[in-house]
Amino acid sequence: TYRWLLDQGYRTESLAIAGASAGGGLTISTLLKLRDDGVALPTAGVAISPWVDMEIIGESMVTRKDVDMLISKERLTDWAEAFLAGQDAHDPLAAPLYGNFDCIPPLLVQVGDEETLLDDSTRLVDIANSAGVDVSLEVFPEMQHVFQLFAGNMPEADEALAKIAAWLRPHLDLLAVA
Repeated sequence: TYRWLLDQGYRTESLAIAGASAGGGLTISTLLKLRDDGVALPTAGVAISPWVDMEIIGESMVTRKDVDMLISKERLTDWAEAFLAGQDAHDPLAAPLYGNFDCIPPLLVQVGDEETLLDDSTRLVDIANSAGVDVSLEVFPEMQHVFQLFAGNMPEADEALAKIAAWLRPHLDLLAVA
């Protein structure tokens, strides 16, 4: 889809890639793959509650297990095994936490502090920051996995989406089509 947009004349300055949960991990993997393939990168990326580590080793898997109602270490382990199908859990396309973040565009990462995936987000931000990426982390108190889905029904979700829009606005040139 991204390459199709480029083929249609959209300029990278008008494009960002975003995703939530496994899609948040896919957002990061896509940026790594595009860079490795020499494709012009979008101007920014947004990862909401990203799942970026197929080893499922973040401490929050244990410390948040009693408050995260959606995601458990056991469920993620099953999904990782099915997804990897015997492949390397450190492959950056499957587990972008293990990727090289050089030359990646600015990133915004949002996560709830009651998520088992909290440490995926904090570790991702630390690694990206160490590589010189302009990365921002927003941790929302007492929020569950991808709480942003409840926009329109929950003030915290509305606030989170407003923060994403405010963060994207200076990065995007929405008039840059052809």
